[in-house]
Amino acid sequence: MYDYIPPRKNANAKIICLLLFAASAVAFVGSAFVKAYPIILQSVGLVLLVPCIQILGRYVVLRHLYRIRTYEDGTADLEIYTYRGGDRMQLVCRVALFEITAVTPLTKANKRPPRGVHRYNYCPDIAPADALVLSVTNGDGDCEILLSPDEAMRDMLTNACPPQETIKEDNP
Repeated sequence: MYDYIPPRKNANAKIICLLLFAASAVAFVGSAFVKAYPIILQSVGLVLLVPCIQILGRYVVLRHLYRIRTYEDGTADLEIYTYRGGDRMQLVCRVALFEITAVTPLTKANKRPPRGVHRYNYCPDIAPADALVLSVTNGDGDCEILLSPDEAMRDMLTNACPPQETIKEDNP
């Protein structure tokens, strides 16, 4: 069994939350000084507060644990857990390593998933600099998983993936 907890490498989420919260506070305080229609500034403050809470809950409070679990019969699974501190972890993803069809680094070319394929994001950062895209084909269909592993887990996932066949074009 191999466990890895990815660290946060940028503070973008904290800065965005702080700016949204400050703008929301200014809107709420400003509504006390506006005599006509204070509800407009209060509504703006609420609209700014909602994404602040969502970003805070997803990128600041939430933690991930990547685990590769091997079994007695030689098979292995990639398990992804989320937790918000403490010891209560929730399993959110389990994929057998033989179901992974491709492992590619995240680039500008594959920043968005292909049409019709759902991508599950388990990165701790808003804009990950060094992430992997795992293409998975299982009984539920095709999907992609975005995660930020360390070098040891990157090697395990790459070695578990079957080699990609190159298509040779016949040029006359």
